[in-house]
Amino acid sequence: MSLICLPGEDLTGRIPKENTKIIGYGIARDPDTEALVARQPGIFKQEGEKCWLSVHSKRYVAEKGDRVIGIVTGSAGDYYKLEIGTPENAVISFLAFEGATKRNRPDLKIGDVIYAQVMDEFAHADIELTCVDAVSRSRGMGLLSGGFLFKVSCNLARRLLSTHSQLLKLLGKDYKFEITVGLNGRIWLKGSVHRDV
Repeated sequence: MSLICLPGEDLTGRIPKENTKIIGYGIARDPDTEALVARQPGIFKQEGEKCWLSVHSKRYVAEKGDRVIGIVTGSAGDYYKLEIGTPENAVISFLAFEGATKRNRPDLKIGDVIYAQVMDEFAHADIELTCVDAVSRSRGMGLLSGGFLFKVSCNLARRLLSTHSQLLKLLGKDYKFEITVGLNGRIWLKGSVHRDV
């Protein structure tokens, strides 16, 4: 039986604490009560130690830890402004790149495409992104040069990133390509031959 959850609904009683270690998309911890609540309407899913909401939405809603693809729209002071498909702007510090210092800034231009992680998201404020992990390594994040960028639904992006998805493995047997999938419904694709893309 599927369990449909609505935004603000308390899910604490439905999530078994003893075997759930990872709380995923669509579920957040209320800082005041420590209760687990639904952030979006969706179907409750649980697999092993993970639980999340399967959400069918047309618009991306940023959550901390999401990997997204953004387009540079400008700069202001020590930050670059990015568009990631949310109503709020996204910003990234020039120091949030691997090897960046005050003297060695990344040279991003308007229209450049970057792969980054949501560091903080606040209601009605800019979303802060980073291109490094906790130990200042890029781990595949940063500037995506060349290739093609296109939009898909957020659901398709999540399905492509799922461990059960076989589509990319099947395509990889016949074509050589690099692909980056953002949870915001953007895909960057670069083929070894232009015709293959």
